[in-house]
Amino acid sequence: MKLPEYNYERFCNQHKTIKTYIDDLPPEAIYNRLNTDKFSIHETIAYLTRYHHIFLSRLQRMQNEINPFFEVYKPDEDLEFRFTCAKTTGSLLHELYRMRSELLQLLEELPEGYSSRVATHAVLGRMTLGQWIEFFLLHESNQLFRIFKLAGTFWTLELNNQKNIIYLPRLSNYIDELAG
Repeated sequence: MKLPEYNYERFCNQHKTIKTYIDDLPPEAIYNRLNTDKFSIHETIAYLTRYHHIFLSRLQRMQNEINPFFEVYKPDEDLEFRFTCAKTTGSLLHELYRMRSELLQLLEELPEGYSSRVATHAVLGRMTLGQWIEFFLLHESNQLFRIFKLAGTFWTLELNNQKNIIYLPRLSNYIDELAG
């Protein structure tokens, strides 16, 4: 199945922005919840990783069933999500990249006629495969925005707590290069 060029580019690259959002963050910014009732950055990455598996299984059901029905994915009701959260952020990113390649390969190998296959979402209703892909990308971009905001919130909180500290990310990268 050939995706429209704009969706293909997003599908190939959108998820890669996570690394730029978290590269200069200390572990406490990634693993600690800044708001007790909201996911941490790590948990959000775990959610995205787990959702790749969920989406793959949905695509496979769409291949094999006529108009399958899907409930809203709720990570707190998914036992596998807890195991996913127990992984390191690095291993989650590795898994997310691997899963994205699998999804892309599956989509590329689907015959053209599959683009009109449908499945019904409990909230969004009946959608074609193309709409499911768009939903996946929009859902992911929303989670990426959350990560972006959490990273910014961490630095805002740090600046408010430590007014005399100057953070120089370029200098820290330069020191890392010198040490290597």
